[in-house]
Amino acid sequence: MDQNYYIAVFETKNKAVFLYSILETMGYSNFQLISTPCTLKAGCNYSIKFRNIRYADVLAREAEELNIGAFDIYFVEKKDGKYKYKKTNI
Repeated sequence: MDQNYYIAVFETKNKAVFLYSILETMGYSNFQLISTPCTLKAGCNYSIKFRNIRYADVLAREAEELNIGAFDIYFVEKKDGKYKYKKTNI
């Protein structure tokens, strides 16, 4: 089972929750709202998890349309029982 995935990390929790709710309303079931790992951003924040990098375009398009602003995308890999995060240039 592939345990690798991507997460979109937003400036605020509200931006992540708002975009996720819009995507859900649009019928997208490929996204999941998760707590942002503390190693990436301290505090109580949420990120949007997705498995296929193609969905980064959907996030970017909707975030731009909703004027949510920029966000970072990380590739998450589970290796030797630990999660490793690599920021992408997408």
